[in-house]
Amino acid sequence: MAEAATDVYTTEELTALVQQWLDSEQQHTEQSERQWQVQSLDARIGQKECQHPLELSLPGQLRNRQTTVQIRCNAPAPWQLYVPARFSDVIEAVVARQNLRPGTPITAEMLQIEQRERRLLRGTIVTDPQQIIGARNRRSISLGQMVSLEDLCLVCRGDIVTINVNHATLNVSATGVAEQDGSLGDLISIRNRQSNQLIEAQVIAVNEVQVRY
Repeated sequence: MAEAATDVYTTEELTALVQQWLDSEQQHTEQSERQWQVQSLDARIGQKECQHPLELSLPGQLRNRQTTVQIRCNAPAPWQLYVPARFSDVIEAVVARQNLRPGTPITAEMLQIEQRERRLLRGTIVTDPQQIIGARNRRSISLGQMVSLEDLCLVCRGDIVTINVNHATLNVSATGVAEQDGSLGDLISIRNRQSNQLIEAQVIAVNEVQVRY
C-alpha cells in the first residue's frame, strides 16, 4: 500500500489556517458579526508535517474575548499546537457625522452607518437611519458617537402628531399635540386637537403615536 502523502505547513500557513477556520466556523448569529484576530505562531517552531487533514478545535471556553485554538495531527508523528486568538463582536450602528446640539432636527446628512464593537453599545442603538429622520436629540451627541433611542425624542413636547386608533376592525387617525417627550415605544400624553381631551398613546415613529384598546 502506498504511503499517504505528507503535507508540510509553515507557521504562517498554520496561523492562516486557524484564522480561516475561526472565520468560517465561529460566526456570531445574534445580529452581530464575530471578528477574530489570531496571534502569529513563533517562527522558531519550524515547519510541521502531517499525513492527514489537521484537526482544529476550541478546547476551552471563550473568556474575556479570548480563546485558544488547538491544532492536532496524528501521523506520521503525533503533535499539537495551541494558537491564542482574540475576538470582538461587531454590529452596524448609526453614528453622528457631526456634533449635534440638543434639540437639533435630525437629517440624513447628519448620520452614517459604521461597524462598532457590541461591548461598547449603550442603550437601544439605532441601526436604521430612516427610523430617526425628523427626530430631535435630547442631549448633545458628539461626532462619531453611536446614536441611541434614549438620546432622542421621536415625539417632542409641543409637536403636532398623527394619532392612529386601532380597535377591532376600526382604523382611524386624528391629530394631536404631544404633552411629553417620547422615544420609540414610550407611552405619552397627547391632547386631541378636535376634542381637546388627553389620551395616552404609544410612540411608534417620528411624530406618530398609536392608541391600542
